[in-house]
Amino acid sequence: MVDLGFLSYRKEAAIIEGVKQQLATVRQTVQSFSDAVDAAAKDDRAGTAGHIEEVFRTETESDAIHRELSLKIAEGAFFGGVREDILELLERIDNIADSAKDAVRYLSSDTALLDEGKAIFNSDGMRLFLTNLGAAVDALSTLVSAFDRGRKEILSKVHAVEEFEEEADSAKDSLLKELFSGANAMSAVTVIMLRDFVFMADNIADNAEDASDVILVLVAKGYG
Repeated sequence: MVDLGFLSYRKEAAIIEGVKQQLATVRQTVQSFSDAVDAAAKDDRAGTAGHIEEVFRTETESDAIHRELSLKIAEGAFFGGVREDILELLERIDNIADSAKDAVRYLSSDTALLDEGKAIFNSDGMRLFLTNLGAAVDALSTLVSAFDRGRKEILSKVHAVEEFEEEADSAKDSLLKELFSGANAMSAVTVIMLRDFVFMADNIADNAEDASDVILVLVAKGYG
């Protein structure tokens, strides 16, 4: 007799491995986003363009993984009462890459933004902001990897994502103060675009935290 329970477990394990693959691709997207900002700070227009292209490439790859995993979950008879939560986790992870893509568009939309915003891109505040955005995504990756080690390990790591999201939020506030304090040196359009850029980039950490919240729901429902 075929052990259908084991078969179901193997399928679920394959999906979790797919989630890890999706998240690894998303991390590449976020890293390329950060690299694009660094290149903009150095007035390296060719480098900025290259990293922007990489953001779009890896975001598209993340979308493809997301669709494939979602289809497998929809077609399969596994994950029991947490199917919708797993789908929500996939969506939240995909939103991280979407946020990086949406933010990086600002770097290619207007050369005046690169000219006038160089000081902001090159500031310590921006570096701290980007560091915490990346750290939130890295903490989420560590959290997803903890699925292999059980509920206790998951719970020991879940709050790290929230902590980095809070650090990113604090860095965002400081960065906005810096932006507005130097607003007289920039056009009003540039100030608004830089403000929107910062808010859009902050969604990277927000979506990472949202994904960690879904993982808490999964644990509460007995998964992991």
